[in-house]
Amino acid sequence: MQTLTIKCKPILSDEERGAIDATMEAFAAACNDAIRVGREMGTTSNVRIHHACYKDLRANHGLTANLAVRAIARAAGILKVRKRRRSTVRPTSIDYDARIFSFREADWTVSLSTISGRIRVPIRVGDYQKQLLSGRKPKSAVVWKTRQNEYYIGIHVDVEAPPPGFEEKHGTHDASRWIGVDLGIVNIATLDDGTAFSSDTLEETRTRYHRTRRSLQRKGTRGARCVLRRLSGKERRFQQAVNHEISRRIVDKAAAEGKGVRLEDLSGIRDRMRVRKSQRRRHHGWAFYDLRSKIEYKCALAGVPFEMVDPRYTSRRCPVCGHTEKANRKSQSEFRCRSCGLEAHADMIGAINISLGGAVNRPEVALRTFGRLDDWTRHASRRV
Repeated sequence: MQTLTIKCKPILSDEERGAIDATMEAFAAACNDAIRVGREMGTTSNVRIHHACYKDLRANHGLTANLAVRAIARAAGILKVRKRRRSTVRPTSIDYDARIFSFREADWTVSLSTISGRIRVPIRVGDYQKQLLSGRKPKSAVVWKTRQNEYYIGIHVDVEAPPPGFEEKHGTHDASRWIGVDLGIVNIATLDDGTAFSSDTLEETRTRYHRTRRSLQRKGTRGARCVLRRLSGKERRFQQAVNHEISRRIVDKAAAEGKGVRLEDLSGIRDRMRVRKSQRRRHHGWAFYDLRSKIEYKCALAGVPFEMVDPRYTSRRCPVCGHTEKANRKSQSEFRCRSCGLEAHADMIGAINISLGGAVNRPEVALRTFGRLDDWTRHASRRV
């Protein structure tokens, strides 16, 4: 099950804006009170915080029952993240569940609970939103306000993953039925057929934004701060646009070829890896999780199987003979097996091993089984 957030713009009157603003203020204050109670009790338990402060939150802030429940749930979620335990919630958003939110496809409206009562407002939707919302009954949402005082609603939709049985039908280690995707920094993504999505353009843009921010921060003038606010988020949005394009091309390729997509699970890689000081900005700005999430939900929408595999030794193991040695990978881009002599781009070797289900705990499978060895060893990676 994959949950998507579909962003829509509600059409609000001045009275409805006032009601939502007042609800945001009360919701944020309730969240902060619940966070304080959780810290004083030394707990992150939603249930314990609920029993301790539910009645007070309703009495002090005028929230409905489920708005108070949602405020406590957000507070507990914040307390569970060590770095956020001392943070506070700003009055810019509200969480909704099935009892205080509803969506009606007949007239494209949503019903929202506020401290002033229930309101039903129309939403502005395009063809993409209509495609995702048609025939569905979403049960939760979030309403938020931007710095420019624009209001949006994110409607949460559950998308069913492809039905089970793909592995049984095609074989878990049948690389011909999977597209392996190796994620990296030099090449954002490399496929097992050698297609590589280069990060050159992305890195140039990020470097330009970094230099601009550094220059403006050194000036420190009022005008410089205004420019910094205007630039805020532009780099992140550009990165997301690049990831959207890459993920769309990968999923479209898999759907056209009737294959699944296998990705390496890089959770916690920033804590495990050590990089030079000069490479820290590039390493910590690596948006691999954003790309992974986009590929995952696009696979769910397209009915394409999606699977995560263990990334260990995928760039060191020879997919032909199974020889695994650190010396097999001569450099960032070069792979030469010290046993059988196979030579190829290291990222492509990693993608091939990922398509086979990873290099750890899998049987020896020669690429000749799939008749693709000549193709993989003959050509160089294609950079996109």
